[in-house]
Amino acid sequence: MAVTENVETSLLVSFSTDPRNEEISTLEIEAEMKVSQDHCGEGSSIILTVNGNTMKVPYSLVNFVGGGAIFISYRGLNSRLNGSILATFGDSNNTATEVISPVVGGAITGPNTKNLDPPVTFTLKHLMAVKPSHTVRCVFWDTKNEVWSTHGCTTGMSEQENRTICVCTHLSTFAVIMAPTEIQEDTGLRLISIIGLSISLVCLLLSFLTFSLCRSLRSAHTSILMVLCGCLFLGQLLVLVGLEQTSNKILCSVIAGSLQFIFLCAFCWMSLESFLLFLTVRNLQAMNFMKSQRSYFPYLCLIGFGIPVIIMVISASLYPHVYGGETHCWLKVSHVWSFLGPVCMFISVNFTLLVFTFCLLKKKLASLNSNVSTLRHTRLLAFKALSQLFILGCTWIIGLFQFGSGSIVASYIFTICNSLQGVYIFIVHCLLNRQVQEEYRKGFYRFYTKKSMSDTVSGSTFPMTAKPSHLSENAKEDGVGDLESRKC
Repeated sequence: MAVTENVETSLLVSFSTDPRNEEISTLEIEAEMKVSQDHCGEGSSIILTVNGNTMKVPYSLVNFVGGGAIFISYRGLNSRLNGSILATFGDSNNTATEVISPVVGGAITGPNTKNLDPPVTFTLKHLMAVKPSHTVRCVFWDTKNEVWSTHGCTTGMSEQENRTICVCTHLSTFAVIMAPTEIQEDTGLRLISIIGLSISLVCLLLSFLTFSLCRSLRSAHTSILMVLCGCLFLGQLLVLVGLEQTSNKILCSVIAGSLQFIFLCAFCWMSLESFLLFLTVRNLQAMNFMKSQRSYFPYLCLIGFGIPVIIMVISASLYPHVYGGETHCWLKVSHVWSFLGPVCMFISVNFTLLVFTFCLLKKKLASLNSNVSTLRHTRLLAFKALSQLFILGCTWIIGLFQFGSGSIVASYIFTICNSLQGVYIFIVHCLLNRQVQEEYRKGFYRFYTKKSMSDTVSGSTFPMTAKPSHLSENAKEDGVGDLESRKC
């Protein structure tokens, strides 16, 4: 960046020697010079424009004989800047930060170019669109520390699209950078997360125990629900206890990778559930599979866990450094699409299968030869699967908006929806399921029956085993008398 200093110094010396209004264009730069006294009637500021970028200098800063300003735009310098120069934002390996505006320089004649009051305003156009979950910042080149810095510059958005306003109290070399934003968090959000995830974990555990212990409920469908509950339970437990374990980098990376794998498994198993529902409607005999205890479940496990493993291997081999961050053990914002991309794919496949399922249900129910009770049961399962997809899918879609100005609101909605996942599964698949209700009644009946029998037995034990001694003697005498009478 020493080149920019030399250019600015040379132009400023030339302008101070011969103040003039001039536009300069070379292979490396484009610049404009203006003398303040020649533009004193334009208002309270001198405006210099180069390639659609503007520099607005308050007239009070250059209100003297020979006063003026210079505005320089460097050709192609932004593309030659690499991530190491921008390493002050994030960690030292951060290459996601990009310069999205021309690199410009500003200078004024006069002894003071620091602590300017009023400040100088730059309006810089963007050379590329701002990516989702990224923010823009006005920065200047700190020659002392050889880094980009935001000190002395504030960032604002222009009324014109794809432009940023930089208000700076000093003059140097400036640019607009685009950097990933971190998810904002506050105390209330953390408290809601702890309470909500704790409730969700209890509900998921109860659902898992219900599906695994009640033998009459066992089927391919409940087996999928059981695996889904297990994945969500492990994932949410890991979020609760391990998301902020950033002190150990290796452990943090393992936690981030585990979270990605577990939640990918959850979405994959949801897709398998929708696929089985589709088969059930397409061929009524498939209901036998849904209710059977056949040995197809290992093949489902191969698909349900195999696809996430493949995604994880590809992601970890291509981007091993993105697992674990400075504040959370999760994927870095710049590469979160390695998780959200497959999730969107699973959601699309899931939704498509459910739409086809409802279309087939409509045709089947219109047929007089169809098994109406079976179809209605399947339709109920399809509605449950669709609402389940809505709860889980919308949770992560809302997570996309946890950046920028509305990040706090989106974070609260995301946390609340995430907490509802376990509650929803327990209420819909357990409490509102008649078969499960019957199993709960039988379980409570057996529990209270055993309890009442144990109370009865414990209350009657003493009089049956410890009779008074005189009753025993009388019984013996009566027994002897009866024996003698019998002998007679």
